[in-house]
Formats: sequence, C-alpha cells, structure tokens
Amino acid sequence: MEWKARRIHVQIALTETDTETSTAMPSAKKKKHRFTGLYFVLPLLLLVSVFTFFGIFYNIYIGMFEWSGIGSKTFIGFANYVTIFSTAEFYEALGHTGYFLLITIPASMILGLLLATLLNGVWKGEGLFKSIFFLPHVIAVVTIGTTFAGIYEPNFGLLNEMLRGLGLSSWAKSWLSEPATALNAIAAVYIFANTGFYMLIYYTSLLNIDQEICEAAKIDGANVIRQFRHIIFPMLSGTHITLAILGIIHALKVFDLVWIMTEGGPGGATELISTYLFRESLLKYNTGYSGAVSVVLLLIAFGYTAFQLRMYNKLRR
Repeated sequence: MEWKARRIHVQIALTETDTETSTAMPSAKKKKHRFTGLYFVLPLLLLVSVFTFFGIFYNIYIGMFEWSGIGSKTFIGFANYVTIFSTAEFYEALGHTGYFLLITIPASMILGLLLATLLNGVWKGEGLFKSIFFLPHVIAVVTIGTTFAGIYEPNFGLLNEMLRGLGLSSWAKSWLSEPATALNAIAAVYIFANTGFYMLIYYTSLLNIDQEICEAAKIDGANVIRQFRHIIFPMLSGTHITLAILGIIHALKVFDLVWIMTEGGPGGATELISTYLFRESLLKYNTGYSGAVSVVLLLIAFGYTAFQLRMYNKLRR
C-alpha cells in the first residue's frame, strides 16, 4: 500500500510538471513571437518617425529664430509666437479655416452617410454607383480646381449660364471674385471632392452592422427612419468620431485647392492657415515665423484630436 501511494504521488508530480511545462512553453513562444511583426515594420517605422518627428522638432527649433531661410539665424526666443497672436492676418486666416471646417466636414459626413445608406439597399449596380461617387476623390486636385474655376467663371461659366437659362440672372455672380461667396464656393468644391471618401467609410461600417437587429426592430414596428435614428446612427458612433478627426486634420492641410482657385483672394477672403503659412514662408521669406505658425497649427490639430478621443471614450462608458 505504501509503495502504491508513493507511485501515485510520483505520477501526480510528473503530471503537474508536464502541465507547467506545457503552459510555460506556449507563453514563452508567445513572448518570443510577440515582437515578430514589429521586426518586419521596424525599418518603415523608423523611416517615418525620422521624417515626421524631425520635421516637427525642426519647426519648433526654427520657430525660435528670425530667419529668411537663407544665411544666418538670429535667436529671438518666443518673439515669433508673440507676433503670431498679435497679427490680424493670422486671426483672419484662423477664422476662415474654422469656418471652412464647420461647413465642409458636417456636410461631407451627412452626404456621405446618406449615400452609404441608400447604396446599402441597392442590390444591382452597387459597384458602379460606388465608383461614380468615389471618383471625384481620386481625381487630381489640380484638375478639380481648374474645372470648377471654369464653372464659376462669371461671364461664360457653366453655373452662371445655367442660372441665366433658368431666368435667374440676378443670381449670377463672380463667385470667386466676391469676398462674400469665394470661400463658400471653394467649400462646395471640397465637399464634392471628398464626399465619396466619407461614403465609402460609412458604407463599410454599415456592412458590419448585424442585420438581425434591424429585422427585430422592423418586427417590433420600427419604420426605416426610427431604425436609422435609434439603431444605425448610434452604432456608427466610432465611425463618426474617426471621420471627424480625419476630416479636421485633412481640412487643416487644404492648400492646393484654394491656391489653384483663388490664391487666398480676393482681399484675403479665402486665406486659410495653410495658404497663410505658404505665403509667409516661400513668398515673404519669413521662415522662422512660418515655423512658429506650423507649430501652432500642429497644436490645434493635436488638441482637437485629443478632445475628440476623450469625448468618444466618455460616450463608450
């Protein structure tokens, strides 16, 4: 009996050892292979980090100097930042940028969500419609800007000709030459060019929604509007936040479309932060000052992104 007890005890000990070894081996393998993917992307990660962070820190550095971009630098500390916040042109460009964001991003998101919802119920020609709506987003900005500059042309442009043909000659304007309409005209072009991107993201998110939930709501008597309001729209909250962040960052960098169509005119009516930065840097040779402006622009984008993510995390709790 004593011999049998010892044998059982040994077997139990061996079993526990094997169990510990078998559990330790996968964990060791997991630790070993956890960074395998990182090793593959490390060269690209280092390359992107060098260019990105070098540019950021270099702008912070040159923002502390009075420098034309050529020759020697003169250290002036935070004088450039003091100049920024005491310059009326900067506040005008900042105000135009904020107005541009408030117009373009909500409109692009609403139109994109509407198109995605409509396409989600289309069973034939779905790919064709998606391609048509997404096409403006992949067309070169130079092409879109030049085309719409011709459409907005006051004498023979398509828009004014259509208004005259409809008997609305009083509505015909010099759309890009009047301060009251120039920024709105550019915003309309931006919405046209980017709605397809928002549509595609929303459409992809709609495909991930469980249709059984909508079917259950339909059985309970919820119509299409109630399903969209109480089910679909709330379930897309993550997509809303993502597109809002991407939209803000992208719209803050809008330069080529504005420069092609108006170059910031007339009279600075379409001057955005990006065009103001370009003008100060490459046309006026205020390289140190423009570096400080770019840092302020970065802080604005970073602050908005942090705020948006914080609000999203609160909503998820």
